[in-house]
Amino acid sequence: MTSQSTLPLSQPPASSVAWKAAVAILAVTSFVLAALYYQATHDLDAQKATVASLQLEIAKEVARAAELKTDLNAARTDAQTLLAKSAELSSEVESKEQALAEEKSRAESVQAALEQEKSRLPAVPVRIEMRRSAMGRGLVAMFTNTSAMQLPVMMATRNPTTEAVNQKSFQVAPGKTVEIGYLEGIQFASGDQVRVRSAGFEELRYTVQ
Repeated sequence: MTSQSTLPLSQPPASSVAWKAAVAILAVTSFVLAALYYQATHDLDAQKATVASLQLEIAKEVARAAELKTDLNAARTDAQTLLAKSAELSSEVESKEQALAEEKSRAESVQAALEQEKSRLPAVPVRIEMRRSAMGRGLVAMFTNTSAMQLPVMMATRNPTTEAVNQKSFQVAPGKTVEIGYLEGIQFASGDQVRVRSAGFEELRYTVQ
């Protein structure tokens, strides 16, 4: 029986396997590090963009705050100006009110003096009488001068119901009578208010009965 010898299989050296394993580990490590670096770089860029956006917003808010401050200062200035104008106007109003009060006081004094002066004047020396118009149109007023001098007269009438007003000037000789009626353009009626004026005399008033 023939005996055969078995040859051992060829195996790589242990150092070669270890080297390949180290290379593989190094490759994986490099890949992981590269991925981590990429992610970190990406995150850093995102953070930079966020920071830039925040800085832009902050700059806008600072600008807006500065604008608001400017508006506030302008508003304060306007308010101070308005306050000054208001004080000035108040002072002017007070001055005008005081001047008006003084003018009113003077006017009242003058009016009182005039009334006092009038009270010293004699009434217009005219006697007023009424008669019916011969033509049947209203009443006729008869103005008789009771003085010894020529009397220029200004007569005014007013009807309180219709508010109709009439005026007429005429002369009345001493002791004479002037008649005013329809032919003179005025029709007197009951209730008419008659006022007679003449220089140097107190006004005479008469109500038609």
